[in-house]
Amino acid sequence: METRAPTESQGRTGQAAPEPKSSALVAIALPLLLAAIYLGPFSGARSHSTASPSSTSSSTSSVLSPEASQQLWQECNSQFREGRYEQALPGVLRLHESYPSNHIYLEMAAEIYDKLGRYPQEAEFWEMYFDRAPNPVTACPQIAQAYSKQGKDKEALSAFERCLASDPDNSDSIFFLAHALEQAGETRRAGELYQRGLKIAPDYADIQLGLARIWLRQGNVEGAKGLVEKALKKRPNDVDALLVAGLIYTREQDLPRAKKYLEQGVALADSYLDFHLALAEIAEEEKNYPEAIRQYDRVLKDRPSDQNVRAKRDALAVRQ
Repeated sequence: METRAPTESQGRTGQAAPEPKSSALVAIALPLLLAAIYLGPFSGARSHSTASPSSTSSSTSSVLSPEASQQLWQECNSQFREGRYEQALPGVLRLHESYPSNHIYLEMAAEIYDKLGRYPQEAEFWEMYFDRAPNPVTACPQIAQAYSKQGKDKEALSAFERCLASDPDNSDSIFFLAHALEQAGETRRAGELYQRGLKIAPDYADIQLGLARIWLRQGNVEGAKGLVEKALKKRPNDVDALLVAGLIYTREQDLPRAKKYLEQGVALADSYLDFHLALAEIAEEEKNYPEAIRQYDRVLKDRPSDQNVRAKRDALAVRQ
């Protein structure tokens, strides 16, 4: 069956509208690869010499015919699936130019800009998608992450707020906003949201761990331990759960059990440096200075400019 291009009246739920996504939502940091905005001519359209890719003018080229749109959409889909994002971008922008209200083209353009590391343009297209899509929450959390990748934490937090406002009972939106608030140091609001999220989705492990971290900071060690134990039963190799478990048992001075969880985490994710920092602190408490230095050296291997860690390492070297 042929894949027809979405027109102005079609959307994600239309029978002929294709799904351009290639992967599930992720909240993992991506490398910064900022590049210039593509300003070259579209296939079959006049060249845009000054306008941004999302802008349209009164003198824009004529709307593509349904047949031409279908052919171009198929080409763009093929290029996107094959990872040829630079090649797919002009066609997708040409389709958006012809059908500026269709959110399908906005979504693919945003995803292409993300793949290319062009985060300001990604944010711009997710904003348009958020305004025009029948279900705005499907732009989440990418709309906020596009700002985070630019270092725009205030704008990212605002976007997470808007995501939750668009669907107040969405457990994913609750988690992402709570986590952003936690990272911003707003632990009271974060804790309230995590608790709200657990009422909606009691088995949501990431929300359990978020609330466990908040409670651990607030001194509710028993409450944190109960949440972590639930998370570990479901995901025994979850590195975040292992880290929080290690921190809990360190707080309780059960150092052998703490080291067990932390060392399991290191075996699974050696580059997760919080494990090494926690193990270094335990080694210091046990006066095992060579081991503490070894753990600090592992951190400095990846973060050589971390002066706080270097100072701790050098102080221990003197005491040996």
